[in-house]
Parts: sequence; C-alpha cells; structure tokens
Amino acid sequence: MDIFAKYIKPFAICADQKGFIRCEKGTKIKVISAIYGRTDDKVCPYGNTNSRTCRSLTSQMKVKWSCNGYRTCHLYASDQIFGNPCSNISKYLKVKYRCVKGPDACLKGKEIVAFNAYTKNHLTPNRNSPVNVVYNAVYYNYGNAYSTQSGYFTTPSDGLYVFTWTSLVATKKIFDTEILVNGVRKGLGNCNNELNPGYENCANTVPLVLKTGDKVNIRTTTANFCIWTGKALKAGKFNKKI
Repeated sequence: MDIFAKYIKPFAICADQKGFIRCEKGTKIKVISAIYGRTDDKVCPYGNTNSRTCRSLTSQMKVKWSCNGYRTCHLYASDQIFGNPCSNISKYLKVKYRCVKGPDACLKGKEIVAFNAYTKNHLTPNRNSPVNVVYNAVYYNYGNAYSTQSGYFTTPSDGLYVFTWTSLVATKKIFDTEILVNGVRKGLGNCNNELNPGYENCANTVPLVLKTGDKVNIRTTTANFCIWTGKALKAGKFNKKI
C-alpha cells in the first residue's frame, strides 16, 4: 500500500484545452503519472471514446520535465505537444501529482543540454550521393554535446530530446534529408523546390528518446543545393532524471 496515496492529486483537461496544477507555498510539484490519449471513457466523455489503449509514449516524460520542481505548472493538452497517438479518438491529458517539501531526487537542478548550430557555407552535394551535413558554427552549445567538426550530436545522458533542422533551398533545387541515430533513420525532412521559381524554406522537428552515447546526425538523401539559414539545426533535452 502506498502511504502517500492519500496525498496524490488528480488533474485532467480535454484535448485542446489549457489548465494548470499548483502546490501550496513551500512545496513543489512531483508528477506521479501523466497520460495523453484515452484509457477510459469517464474522462472527457465526448466524441469517439472507444479506445482504451491510446496513449502518447512521451507524455509522462514531457509533463515531468515541465512540472517537477515548480510550484505552478501550466499545461496544454495538444497533439502538437504530445503527438497524436490515435486518430479520430477523443483525447485528454490526465496527470497525478503530489506536493512535496525538502530535498527530493526529482527536484534537483535540471541539466541544460541544448544547441543551435548553422553552416557558414552554401552546400552543393552530389544529388544522389548521401553526405553527412556538418553545421560548422554554433550560436550556443550548452553541454558541449554537438561537434562542429563531425556534425554529430553525442547524447550526454538518457532522456527525451527534440531536434529541429531548417533548410533554405535555391530555385529549382532539392535538399531532402534524414535524421539518424547510430546510423538508423528516425525521421525525414523533405525540401523539394525543383518546380518552383523562388526560394523554399523547410523545417522539420523530430522527438527522440535517446540513451547515453547515442550519436545523432543529419544526412542528405537527395540533394544538390542548400543555402545557410542561420538556424540550421537546433536541439534541446526535455528531461534529465525523472
């Protein structure tokens, strides 16, 4: 039996709604669980409630990172934040949390791992020969996990990371890319401008649950020209130890 069960507070909001959780003065939030999706028909009983197995795989990580250690935490139940684990199903965000005092492992300072890198050059790869894209300059590189020499991000600790890369492609050119983890494709970024008379700007975002030592990089799939954008690759970590 959990002796702290009576102190656990429930909170729920329906999809596309905003809300917040708050603790009393002198205490901080400790998230016990968080589900975005649908596992029962009693919460937000509107629309299609037939699923009992719909849940975002990243919802608990994201809510813990956003809320743990704070007195107030604002939340937004949205596919844009948690992904869409089940189409055509009415979803909700359900959180259980406690308000705690004193030192607690989950409330230690959050390690900052984030970088914003760009390339100082125009890229002109061979169209059908994949090459690693090296963003050779940085605006910031907290945690020093990204290498401007190799173009690889080496994961310093387990957690959820979100990567965004942006490409500006010249007239009638193409710059399709993929994001790799240890050489395995985890997402695609298509930027085909071959039929357009002007420039095309493309952005792609991929969340990744990574282990310490994993290597992440961007590689072309089909590409022949890309112009420096100033914000070519950005990444940040959403949790440390949760």
